[in-house]
Amino acid sequence: MEVLRKNGRGGCVADGTPRPQPWGLAIVCGLLFLFGCGVIYAESTTTKEPIIEHLEFLGFECDRVEAGLRAKHLSKIHLYFTNAFGGIRVQTGFPGKSPHLDVGSRYVVTNALGKQLSVMQLYWSEEGNLFAMAWMPGRYDKERFALFMEAWDHDAGVLRQAYGQLQPFLKEQSKGSAPAS
Repeated sequence: MEVLRKNGRGGCVADGTPRPQPWGLAIVCGLLFLFGCGVIYAESTTTKEPIIEHLEFLGFECDRVEAGLRAKHLSKIHLYFTNAFGGIRVQTGFPGKSPHLDVGSRYVVTNALGKQLSVMQLYWSEEGNLFAMAWMPGRYDKERFALFMEAWDHDAGVLRQAYGQLQPFLKEQSKGSAPAS
């Protein structure tokens, strides 16, 4: 015959191990509920995506368009961000002149520029427009995105310095301004 012993807190056991008390489970559930509410509350206070906050910190004004994010800046090239191939793609463009005018020189200039660029790639559309594009693998990460944007800004500076070489192939900018970095 098995002897039941009292464990001193009201829980009876047959083999001597204490039986869990309902109030202990209630405390654990209550703490999990409070912790869960805190996380939900903390997340709900942030209304902007981290990449938008980052771009706004850099001075860009952002808005959602089509399948991406447009970022405008007073003194830098306007950018368009999209998710592509498991990463973040940034691109911009400049209206060009007819692609049939001096095609060889057009490519000589962009190929020479390509050797100086770290993340930016340049290409001409069939219509003669110049496009710049870069891709960062993976999702947004504050430190990686900051380094990526620094590299983009460096490349935009190279592009700006080469405006004199690109000017014969591009339509005039508004107010006679060169592409900003």
